[in-house]
Amino acid sequence: MSAEQPVLTVDRPDEGIARIGLNRPEKRNALDPELRLALIDGIDAALQDPAVRALVLAGNGGHFCAGGDIASMEGLDAGAGRARMKSNHRMVRLIAEAEKPVVAAVEGYAVGAGAGIALLADTIVLAETGAIGFPFFKVGLIPDYAILHTLPRRVGAARARQILLYARMLRGADAVEAGLADELAPQGGAEAVALERARELAAMPALAFALAKQQIGLAPTSLEAALEMEALGQAANFTTADFAEGRAAFREKRAPDFRR
Repeated sequence: MSAEQPVLTVDRPDEGIARIGLNRPEKRNALDPELRLALIDGIDAALQDPAVRALVLAGNGGHFCAGGDIASMEGLDAGAGRARMKSNHRMVRLIAEAEKPVVAAVEGYAVGAGAGIALLADTIVLAETGAIGFPFFKVGLIPDYAILHTLPRRVGAARARQILLYARMLRGADAVEAGLADELAPQGGAEAVALERARELAAMPALAFALAKQQIGLAPTSLEAALEMEALGQAANFTTADFAEGRAAFREKRAPDFRR
């Protein structure tokens, strides 16, 4: 990839929203080491930026991500393979532990590692011609990018077993019906819908959203643990400007503005 065409694009399509675009269209945005490191840096920068309230992950050129770049895996020994996976896991943790909303806009293929990245998002918008697939066994590998954790939580253990063990690809409405994606969009329209969802989530009270998202991510847990986390989180929220704005908006019968 030339210097004039970076492997990652970052822009602000709307106030408070960072769009992070995978940009290896000639490879269907397959992940090589350069793109993976650029994604880590781009996502981390957006999460650290107080002006960013929500992230949209997308692929440039008609596809979300065709998975790991097989050519870049050639010749790996066990040590290099482990180092590669540890780098992958930095990205997984960044997205999975993000306290800001993350929306994935999936056009074309999101397969292998691309499916893994999408499944880490809070909301997945899938184009009606898009496909989410898990072809790991076809290249002699196991599912990675936390798919063995995220997929059963999305679709249930029994369905996840069938999807993974048969290396299935689900398309459009079938993927939404299975729970792999949350919303169907017209071909070419996934980003527009994803941006609208990001706007909605960006308008939520930031601390309340972050705490609730973290608790959802820890489920299932015991009742006592859930109640203690709830007590700690709500006590913190009682002191926030967001709660003051919410109370005022309720009294004044208007929509709250948590971006103030």
